[in-house]
Amino acid sequence: MDARERYYKREYPVDGTAARKLQVLPDYEREQVSRPRVVERPVKAPGVSHGIDFISMVLLAAAMVITLYICYNYLKVQGNIVQFERDIATLSGQLDTLIAENTALEDGLNEEIDWENVYLTAIGELGMVYPNHNEIITYQPTENGYVIQYKDIPE
Repeated sequence: MDARERYYKREYPVDGTAARKLQVLPDYEREQVSRPRVVERPVKAPGVSHGIDFISMVLLAAAMVITLYICYNYLKVQGNIVQFERDIATLSGQLDTLIAENTALEDGLNEEIDWENVYLTAIGELGMVYPNHNEIITYQPTENGYVIQYKDIPE
């Protein structure tokens, strides 16, 4: 047995792999090996399909269209949210500016008022007096900052 025959008579593992067992061909088959052989492919069993059928293709296409539509709407909503956040930041800056201007104007007006003259006019000319402790009625302030009185205050 020469080296070539020993090489082809080795046993190769087959279980779980794609390896084939190679064996030495007898002399009469060796001559035919030089010619290419035509290998017949196995015929598929009727009714067995390895591809995708029309209904599955339609369902897959519909799922893709729905997914793309949902993604488009999600990105559109996300863009609107980002735009609203930018608008809120801009408006917050404007609000802070207006509050600062309002505070400055209010402080300017308070500096021009002579509170001592207002007190003397209220006491002397109008006859106003400070309330007693039992005449004071407290209330919880509301969100808008003022109270609307619909009825007379009870005694």
